[in-house]
Amino acid sequence: MRLPLLQNALELGPPEDYFKGRSSADVCIPSNLILFSRRTSHELQRRSFDSYPHHRFVLVFNLMTEGSVTVDGIQWRIKPEQGFVIFPYQFHYYSELSDPNIVWLILTFELQNPVVMESFRNRIIDLDASTIEQLNNILENYQGKDSPRTNRRLILKSASLINHLRESLRGGPKAEIASQGSAQQASTELINAIQEYLSQNSDSLQSVSEIAEALHMSESNLRAHFRRHFNISLGAYLKNYRAHQAILYLQNPNLSLTDIAFQLGFTTLSAFSRFFSNAIGESPRAYRKRLFKAEAIK
Repeated sequence: MRLPLLQNALELGPPEDYFKGRSSADVCIPSNLILFSRRTSHELQRRSFDSYPHHRFVLVFNLMTEGSVTVDGIQWRIKPEQGFVIFPYQFHYYSELSDPNIVWLILTFELQNPVVMESFRNRIIDLDASTIEQLNNILENYQGKDSPRTNRRLILKSASLINHLRESLRGGPKAEIASQGSAQQASTELINAIQEYLSQNSDSLQSVSEIAEALHMSESNLRAHFRRHFNISLGAYLKNYRAHQAILYLQNPNLSLTDIAFQLGFTTLSAFSRFFSNAIGESPRAYRKRLFKAEAIK
């Protein structure tokens, strides 16, 4: 082993510049890692609707049981040994799991420079042998003692995994939108009809009974259909939907907070601020300030 090292060292010449070396600005170094698994379809679907929009990346690994994830209205079919990345503040939910028993691994994290993840957008990831081995190593480290040494190792291994996945995607084809069976088609039509009605009546807070009337369904029937398709209440979905709409409006610097409150159907700015703070964890004013500050740094 020493001979190749010696030979390569002898062939290495002096640097052209002793102060300007090699670097890379697009390396993914995740922070604030959280790793967990979902083992039933009910748990996966319910938790996705229970959670409000957040600033974290969600890297989903399907280890067992085919299913669908719908991201910003587009449905993707994820097979075992495949993965998908959900970007911060993307509206998403899971559906059409082929069996109640599943094993889906979820890795969520933050990034200082989110732009480096763009190659993952709308791409289904095939998990090769190296990815599976690295995932297992990350799991073993995550389940170990919470210590600075273990956490350093965990961050480095996770960074290695994410960058390995980025390299595997380079030049590959874009993922195709999932073809839908009759059950999938029914759930997609239902959610699309609800979203279309909400977008057409965004200047008022629509109740479940008003939505049911617009869709020519009884309120109880609509609630039952929605829960059967998505394993979550329609009321929880509406709260999540409004939080996402608020985030989209806040990204428009031409809209004042009062304008946004009225466009979302709130009668006062204080009512909107309370809703947003409860959903996101900070006031709309603080969120917008942080967002524009981050944009200025890019």
